[in-house]
Amino acid sequence: MGPLKVCARYLSPLDAQVLAACLQNAGIDAQVMDGETMFVSGAVIGASPDSGVRVMVPESQLAHAVRIRAAYDAGEFAIDEDYDVGKESS
Repeated sequence: MGPLKVCARYLSPLDAQVLAACLQNAGIDAQVMDGETMFVSGAVIGASPDSGVRVMVPESQLAHAVRIRAAYDAGEFAIDEDYDVGKESS
């Protein structure tokens, strides 16, 4: 698998978890780091670009993960507000 590299950082653990799930769905071995310690340590108050909840991926999958992150950040995975979860898509 190789060493892990940072693919993304988020202040919200939930944002990191959602991106990690998108990456995992694409076959990338994504892991969320620091999600539990973010708020306990008070890191949100003094947040810097190097702080936050990290989404880590194997170095060999980083380029693919960065492309997926760009699509995620651009809203390509967003669900329309009017989406009805009760209807089957065609």
